[in-house]
Amino acid sequence: MTDRVAAFIAAAEALAHTANADYPGLHEAESVPQELWAKLSESGLLGLRVPSECGGAALDLEDVGRIARVFARASGNQGLVTTWFGHNLMGDWVIGHFGNADQQAALFPKLATGAATIAFAVSEPGAGAHPKKLSATATEDGDQWRLNGAKAYVTNGPIATHLAIVAITNAGAPGRKSFGAFLVPKDAPGLTIRPSEHVDFLKPNGHASLDLDDVTVPASARLGAEGDIYPLMVKPLRDHEDRVGAWSRLGAFEYLVGKLAKLPDGAMHAGGVAARLLAVATMLEHDKTDKGLLAVRATFEDIRAQVASADVAGLDPATQALARDLDKLGGVARYAVEAKFQALGRSIANCA
Repeated sequence: MTDRVAAFIAAAEALAHTANADYPGLHEAESVPQELWAKLSESGLLGLRVPSECGGAALDLEDVGRIARVFARASGNQGLVTTWFGHNLMGDWVIGHFGNADQQAALFPKLATGAATIAFAVSEPGAGAHPKKLSATATEDGDQWRLNGAKAYVTNGPIATHLAIVAITNAGAPGRKSFGAFLVPKDAPGLTIRPSEHVDFLKPNGHASLDLDDVTVPASARLGAEGDIYPLMVKPLRDHEDRVGAWSRLGAFEYLVGKLAKLPDGAMHAGGVAARLLAVATMLEHDKTDKGLLAVRATFEDIRAQVASADVAGLDPATQALARDLDKLGGVARYAVEAKFQALGRSIANCA
């Protein structure tokens, strides 16, 4: 670990303690307070993946993950950490990998300070993010594109200055759907941003729903090369999110186990979980493969089940909220883990 990463880890830990001391109701807040966001900016923690020439730290993904672990372990607030690392990941992924030179020049300096935040809009009401079920469209109209449809569960949507919206670009054409992604400012005419109604956990992280009514953007707003952007942009992003998210969940579980150990009947739960968390930390440090990450996620499911059997009624409200958040996150992830294990099993069987 470099001295620079160690300094960011120390800053994250200090800010976590500040957040808990200054904002005791953060686990119930609808968004991160502006004053706290400003402190994250002052510490440099909002530009971790931004190039150094644009005011960022240009850290690699694993170092961001290590910072996320400490931030979660010190704060005990998975929603705060999710907001923070979502800002860092989306700015890097959307603008760094798919933005053109003008977009990068305009947004990288603002992303580094938190003056700009990118939210990624893929999922749709009743459809999730599966490409076969998506229906929002982008229609080419001369040197512009017109976007129509709806998006849901957009993480960081309420605080975003720009939305990266994925939409079908060949609607009505025979054959397979093809998708494009478009960078849309939050104040674009025809774009309505509403708080999501069905996300009641991970506070203060916010989710939004989008209504697109002939939202018109210039051709230059299209992200990445022409052609189907879904396999290039959407699928790999999940791997990035899963990787940093695993570090964050590790820190959050470590915080929770520390609290459980102090309860009269909590030690028996905490001991077994602590050993599993040590194994997770070792896997994250030494196994960077997809199979390694899958093993981490499976271990988290075992940990979640063990923690769920503990009586958390004696914990403070913020820690009870963390236990609930981790349980719900595990429930969301469980089906994806099972599907990946089945796919891995099929691949092994085919090679046998």
